[in-house]
Amino acid sequence: GCPVLPRTAVAKRRWTSSLCPMWDANIGPGCADSPGVSHLPRISPLLWVGNEIAPSVGSFDVVVSTVPPQSCRTGARQPELTTHAIMFADGQGSETAAGVAFAKRCILEGAECVAAAVAAGKSVLVHCAWGQNRSCAICCAFAVLHRSMSANEAIDYVRERNIAERSYAGQQPPGGAMHNRVFREIIRELERERDAEAEETAETAEEAAAREAAAGTRHGT
Repeated sequence: GCPVLPRTAVAKRRWTSSLCPMWDANIGPGCADSPGVSHLPRISPLLWVGNEIAPSVGSFDVVVSTVPPQSCRTGARQPELTTHAIMFADGQGSETAAGVAFAKRCILEGAECVAAAVAAGKSVLVHCAWGQNRSCAICCAFAVLHRSMSANEAIDYVRERNIAERSYAGQQPPGGAMHNRVFREIIRELERERDAEAEETAETAEEAAAREAAAGTRHGT
């Protein structure tokens, strides 16, 4: 299950650069652009992905954090904005075997947190430091496992939304959303596992139907 932390209510507010005098909007690194979020309506109208200041700029029912949120005004940590803490590192594609396994577990845990929030009709933000790899990987995993998207479709979509709604230094390839090759492969592995499970379930159902038919034939004779 997800580690649920108490959350201090955040007043509803409109996203504007004036809310964050510490930073000029859309200038600087991806951890600082404001509001620092991308909406992912094709995956779910209730889902956003963002950077570490996004929780302090917007208001969401559920905030899944892979790093502590930071205030857009002061840069101070604001852990009270987190509702679900799933902390893991982004090795930028240099993860060890143990790191890959741990990242996969965390990505799966995050996807289940998103699924529960969306099923409950709650708005949900998934964020990391820059809103590129960890947070996008969780959103892609949710898309693959709960929205029947292919891995490549989900990856391409979060990249598209990142470019469309945000602007920061390092955003373009070879950087940008889902540039961590290890995380991309985790999402593709989840798709393969999903499809293998579906095929196994279908085969089991066919075998059961065949047994039933055979039993009916014997009973009829």
